[in-house]
Amino acid sequence: MKIISPEQVEAACRLIAQRIKAQSPEKYTLAAVSRGGLMPTALIAHYLNRKDILFIRLSSYDAAKERSAMVDTTTDKIPDNPDTYIIDDICDSGETLKYLRKKYPHAQIYTLINKNPEIKPDFAALTEAPGVWVNFPWEPEDRA
Repeated sequence: MKIISPEQVEAACRLIAQRIKAQSPEKYTLAAVSRGGLMPTALIAHYLNRKDILFIRLSSYDAAKERSAMVDTTTDKIPDNPDTYIIDDICDSGETLKYLRKKYPHAQIYTLINKNPEIKPDFAALTEAPGVWVNFPWEPEDRA
């Protein structure tokens, strides 16, 4: 298991915020993928001095924590344009990313970490090897 430190999260979120500000300095939308993208998007919004965050509610695990079909319960209207930044914590299997690319083909998808060499977000602040279990500071350590 790889434990990601609060300092690593902060540095990754600052890097993402700087990139967003450089690409879209005025008008842009931040959308957090629930649940994994909630904490990073909140931190990125603070760095950008933004108050509005939209939410994409996706789940690909059932109650027994087994992978199932992607379920989308998003109620926010997420614009599909290059100035929409969809933030998630990690690209692992790539299923969430594939779903998001299909639903929002023009939006930019950013993750803190990419573990998938075949399915890549538009930007990932960090990379890890496939198969490495990653634990973020906001997750219980016994989650694995």
